[in-house]
Amino acid sequence: MNTQKINRFLRQNLFFYIIGFFILFGMKYLYSKADCEGLRWILGPTAGWVEVLSGIPFVYERGMGYANHGLRFLIAPSCSGVQFLIITAAMLIFSFVHEAADFRPAGCRRDKEEESSSPSCPGHIYDNDVSVMSKSSPLRIGKGICWIAASLLLSYVLTVFVNGLRIIAAIYLPSFFERIHAFGRFLTPDRLHTMIGVVVYFAALLTIHQLTRLLFHKNSGADRKQTSALVLRKCLSPLFWYFFLVLGIPFLNRAYDRSGKQFTEFALLVTLCCGFILLLYCLGAVIRRQFPGRG
Repeated sequence: MNTQKINRFLRQNLFFYIIGFFILFGMKYLYSKADCEGLRWILGPTAGWVEVLSGIPFVYERGMGYANHGLRFLIAPSCSGVQFLIITAAMLIFSFVHEAADFRPAGCRRDKEEESSSPSCPGHIYDNDVSVMSKSSPLRIGKGICWIAASLLLSYVLTVFVNGLRIIAAIYLPSFFERIHAFGRFLTPDRLHTMIGVVVYFAALLTIHQLTRLLFHKNSGADRKQTSALVLRKCLSPLFWYFFLVLGIPFLNRAYDRSGKQFTEFALLVTLCCGFILLLYCLGAVIRRQFPGRG
């Protein structure tokens, strides 16, 4: 992509990116100030979803969260999943808002040589033989804003769903590992808890990104023929947003200076777990390429 195309792309989508930035910055700021009462909008549905999945009842303890005293398990504000919500929303907005704004149903596609807008698909212009919506088109702006709103709603629903699965794993896996005597000097309950969160959240993020790509690019057959390097390149967006919000922002906030050893250990666990998930993802792409007629 040359400089002219990059500048045109930024002019067309900067408005959406500014809106997305302020929304996500506001969410991050409010989350940093929120207490247990202020997070009941997500803690409550999450606890309810965990009850549906496991049959384990939770009761709300003011100032603490949703607790099961028999299991001595607490769904606290730190377990709310708001950070995953922000990561998911950032990925959906910044990676796909331009595609949503330019999205047209198959019936609205027209020949490149057509210069005027079609009545059934208004608001489009052609520039350098590339079909794009006018950056000032109310229809395009409306589509972009609708996608931002849909991304926030979808991120909330997916966060409750995924976080419920993570909490179920955090309840049952430690007891299983304890029964098989898997805990030791390296694998501790705290590290296992961290690893469960990273694996579940990052795998879900990759899945959400892939499914959203299929929404705009329904050429999954072509994707199966691509190399592992190209598949890995398509993972850069969820990888960037996950690392930026989980490790980058804490690092910029001097988390390393305050607790260097703990932050280094956490960063290493995050990197190893994400690398493992990416390896499995690429292996799956290789297998699909070798057996294109299956799956």
